[in-house]
Amino acid sequence: MLKISIPYYSDSSVYFEIIRHFDWPVFLDSSYQESMPKNNLVRFDVLTARPFIKISMLEDRVHVYNVSLNTIEKKDADPFIILENLMSKYKLPKSELPFTGGALGYFSYDIKNKAQKENVIPGMQFGIYDWAFIIDHHTKKALIVSANFQDDTSDFIKDLSTSINKSLPSKDTFYLTNDIKSSMNKGMYKKKFDSVKNYLRMGDCYQVNISKKYRVESKGDPWILYKKFRNINKSPFMAYIKFDDITLLSGSPERFIKSDSNIVTTRPIKGTAARQSKKVDDDKKKEILQNSVKEKAENLMIVDLLRNDLGVNCKIGSIKVDELFTVESYPNVHHLVSSISGILKDKSSIYKLFRDAFPGGSITGAPKKRAMEIIDELENHARDLYCGSVVYFSFDGKLDSNIAIRSMIHKNNTLHFYSGGGLTIQSSMESEYQEIEDKVNNIKKTLLYFNEDE
Repeated sequence: MLKISIPYYSDSSVYFEIIRHFDWPVFLDSSYQESMPKNNLVRFDVLTARPFIKISMLEDRVHVYNVSLNTIEKKDADPFIILENLMSKYKLPKSELPFTGGALGYFSYDIKNKAQKENVIPGMQFGIYDWAFIIDHHTKKALIVSANFQDDTSDFIKDLSTSINKSLPSKDTFYLTNDIKSSMNKGMYKKKFDSVKNYLRMGDCYQVNISKKYRVESKGDPWILYKKFRNINKSPFMAYIKFDDITLLSGSPERFIKSDSNIVTTRPIKGTAARQSKKVDDDKKKEILQNSVKEKAENLMIVDLLRNDLGVNCKIGSIKVDELFTVESYPNVHHLVSSISGILKDKSSIYKLFRDAFPGGSITGAPKKRAMEIIDELENHARDLYCGSVVYFSFDGKLDSNIAIRSMIHKNNTLHFYSGGGLTIQSSMESEYQEIEDKVNNIKKTLLYFNEDE
């Protein structure tokens, strides 16, 4: 594997400025801040572009485009299996790096859904990339790495390595052209809330997540929007990905599944409290969340669900709860987070692991299958990227992924974004509706900067 050392910058957007005009550029962004204490969730950034294979799911068929050969195959098989078969041709030994090249993209929430709703984006899109920037903020080192599976990669990255310097600020602009619209008001939400409560009373589910969709028209380059968003949002599983006419801007604070050397981890978020401007009030909110019987009960439901999900592909007896009810604080909210781990079965794979657990239980409810049926019945919108996952499968067998909450889709000069919350029998309509607004606050706060062309 080829490794080239390059100058280190604490702001990884510098590197993305250099590659963002190449084909299908990707920025997996840990939102590192120099003032922050060390945190293993906020260590590596991964950036790449120019995939040699492009994979998209269009109208229930998977299209595989070989860039160098300029050929397209259309396949009807399971998209997860197609991706695994493609990646089986490209393998590397284990590496200490988080990513050594590989498949990087997203699965939409709706890819396993049979509900017929109008989607904004394809069910999946992945590039298979032969190289990447790896930025290690703990060691203050930066590398370009490559598997060198493609003949032209070596010359490309050697040229790229000589051009690393601080880029000039972009002259591009971004601005909104109308007001934000949402899919439902409080009265409409109350009807859905009451329907969920009825299902809960009848014993169909313990918890169901109901979401709201927003949209706003815009002009200009969404990268300008993302640079402001990352400074406001500061979450460890953010991402910016441009696929032709679709751009994804993920502000996720939540890991879905990680697998490294067959050690599998997942970190569900369930439980939210809005941040307060005064420290004494903020500390009180945090304490209330930490001690809330209701929030802990919701979190525990999802912990149990994910233990079961991981159990399908992890060795018997290996699953354990490493953290339970840890409070993590973000710029706009405090969250209750738990962590579950296990050991991958010898006969399983990272692709089967991901497929069998997808979508994440923290954003469906429990039991998952019935919760998803209720969601499909009550929500008028497709979820698309929301509650799906931005994910990579590395050539050396690693997997990492987020739950794509706090995320935006930019397409045809329109931004689409979503927010939701899990409802239980103890839920109050007013507080749950407010929680939806609290969660989407960082997106709305970012958009306020772009109300008109500057």
